[in-house]
Amino acid sequence: MVRVLLVDLERVWRGGQEQALLLMTGLKRRGHCAELVAVRDSAIASRAQAAGIRLHGVGDSARRIGAARRLRQLIQEARFDLVYANEAHALTAAWLAHTHRHVPLVAARRVTFPLSRNPISLARYRAAARILAISRAVCRELLVAGVDAKQIELVPDGVEIPGPVSPEMREKARTRWGFRADETVVLCVGALTAEKGHALLIEAFGKLRREITSCRLLIAGEGRLRPQLEKQALDAELGSAIIFAGFVPDVDSVYAAGDLFVFPSLEEGAGGSLLRAMAFALPVVAFARGGVAEIIEHGRNGVLVQKASAQAMARVAGRMLGDRELKERLSRAALETVTSRYSSDHMIDDTAQIFEELISSRTASQ
Repeated sequence: MVRVLLVDLERVWRGGQEQALLLMTGLKRRGHCAELVAVRDSAIASRAQAAGIRLHGVGDSARRIGAARRLRQLIQEARFDLVYANEAHALTAAWLAHTHRHVPLVAARRVTFPLSRNPISLARYRAAARILAISRAVCRELLVAGVDAKQIELVPDGVEIPGPVSPEMREKARTRWGFRADETVVLCVGALTAEKGHALLIEAFGKLRREITSCRLLIAGEGRLRPQLEKQALDAELGSAIIFAGFVPDVDSVYAAGDLFVFPSLEEGAGGSLLRAMAFALPVVAFARGGVAEIIEHGRNGVLVQKASAQAMARVAGRMLGDRELKERLSRAALETVTSRYSSDHMIDDTAQIFEELISSRTASQ
């Protein structure tokens, strides 16, 4: 049995937190022990507790220092074989607590933003026995920053594979969001931040709607740019055609309602919502940025737009919506891709194997 102490100090629920919960519950099902250090009442803390994961809560104020103190206490109790830092704040706390001097420290890296080269930032990553990168694009950024290749392991994110969407499920989902049967629904799921590309999406949707007047856009996600994006939609006279759903806890009701998924992210390590859309057998369109091009094989399981422009996105989306055979072929291939390469079971098994190897190596050397 592997005893893992996972650390995540984010307050909001995003793709990284979803992966952490999948990992903890998956490890637990496999007979391992997984416990969590997180900010009390954060999204991941609440969901983990609901899933039966033991929580070691810390305060929101000075969360990294508080987490470092808690980690030091827990490691001194010798109850854990390994510490897994799920995001950058967690890695800082684990490094400050010197957890790497007692048990293997594993860090997750999910973004393609350049890694800071200041000594402290690099020291955190160099203290990790392994850094789990979700795509080759993320691996490259770590190497450019000077991280030793021997520390890096490629472990793609995973998603649970839902059953087929029945006509009844689809009708219920579309009714929830107020879509008529004759309307074409374009979906986008993601935090409303600049790098996610929603401004380009809204511009592209305006162009697309000139061709397909019955088209509607459902944007699920919350973030600081929401007021700005809502104003953009109103200024473009698209207010009635776009639904800003905010954060949707039961996000499956979004995917079940759609005809096309658009992923306009400009900086992406991989894209959890993209994988989820593919798992729902939705045809997908995305900009060829970061790790996205490792998931989508252009023309086989989705369509990549090489130029990050609204015109190019609208043109591709319009062509896909007008070609039923193309949509069906891409949808089938998308589901096959996720099932064979990006399931949550793949992610959990690969991660657990790395954990076991690190613990065995440490035990053998003692």
